[in-house]
Amino acid sequence: MRPEIPAEPMLEVVEVDPAGLRQLMRDPSVLTVAPAMPTRIVNPEPLDDLRSTDVVPGWGARAIGADWTQSTGAGVRVAMLDTGIDKAHPAFAGVTITGQDFVGTGLSDANGHGTHLAGTLLGRDQGGTRIGVARGITDLKVGKVLSDNGFGRTDGFLRAVLWAFREQADIIAFALSFDIAAQVEVLTRDGYPRVQATTAAVNAYRGNLRIFELMMEMMCATGGPLLLGAIGNDSLRVISPDFETAASAPAAARHVMAIGACGPGSEEDPGLVPAVFCNVGPALVAPGVGIVSASLGGGIKTLNGTSMAMAHAAGVAALWAEVMRAEREAVTARSLAAKLISTATRKGLRRGQTILDCGFGLVQAPRARLD
Repeated sequence: MRPEIPAEPMLEVVEVDPAGLRQLMRDPSVLTVAPAMPTRIVNPEPLDDLRSTDVVPGWGARAIGADWTQSTGAGVRVAMLDTGIDKAHPAFAGVTITGQDFVGTGLSDANGHGTHLAGTLLGRDQGGTRIGVARGITDLKVGKVLSDNGFGRTDGFLRAVLWAFREQADIIAFALSFDIAAQVEVLTRDGYPRVQATTAAVNAYRGNLRIFELMMEMMCATGGPLLLGAIGNDSLRVISPDFETAASAPAAARHVMAIGACGPGSEEDPGLVPAVFCNVGPALVAPGVGIVSASLGGGIKTLNGTSMAMAHAAGVAALWAEVMRAEREAVTARSLAAKLISTATRKGLRRGQTILDCGFGLVQAPRARLD
């Protein structure tokens, strides 16, 4: 018989020996256990391999209709779980940024990834260039779950998700993956034979995914925030169309919307196409090639990746959350996900794409005027 699911997730990180682990697993109040394992950033892709230099800054906002919407994301609370943030960047003027460090290096961002994502989500215009989708957001929660070199651990990520939930975030956005290969290396260094290390790493991956999905189930039972994750940059279509990779976890988990990246096609066939690096099987796609956003120390820079696409989608979700509240609709994980799916479009995408390429389509900002 399945144990009763509590109303709110409870997560504990403990160090136990094998005997203590067996005792924990016999405890009826414990739903599941798993060893913490490494996580890694969904790394931006090199600009040289893509046609990102051919796109116009701000093209992503136009492609998703953000240039014509009346909504701004005002009153919506978003949590970004990444490498921290450069709070002093002028793109974040007027934004109240509060956060928590889950890796022990402080909330500041020495990597730049988290700052770039936050800029795409809500950044104010820089030098006449639009970088942000939901420029009316004034309440940003930042959970630093990846260190300055782009690595973290699942226990930090899971604690950050729970923290964002308790902070009453409407939307939780992340761009990381559970790193099986790194876990294999950790176990091999600890003396495990390679085969046993691989098996144990896969089991750790499954166990952490199980914990994450149980947490999502509990959160959704009370309405919960919408979670958006970058689907991953592991495909190698630039080498061969056959070198495609499925969605990475935790974006692949139940109750999470995995966001894929698209970019401009060729001059002969200019419709938007899946980015060559994008993993397959997204729920939705968003612009992720040649994305100009905030850089460390001020100014802007261009990056490619499903992380950039996820930040666009999170911005669109914030725009819709504002509209839904104005129309007295409940904003929950399910209702907001349904809104994003029902308003997505395949217009502008190159013909012939399947659900594995673009999911339900390209995210679209609301067009209705707010009263």
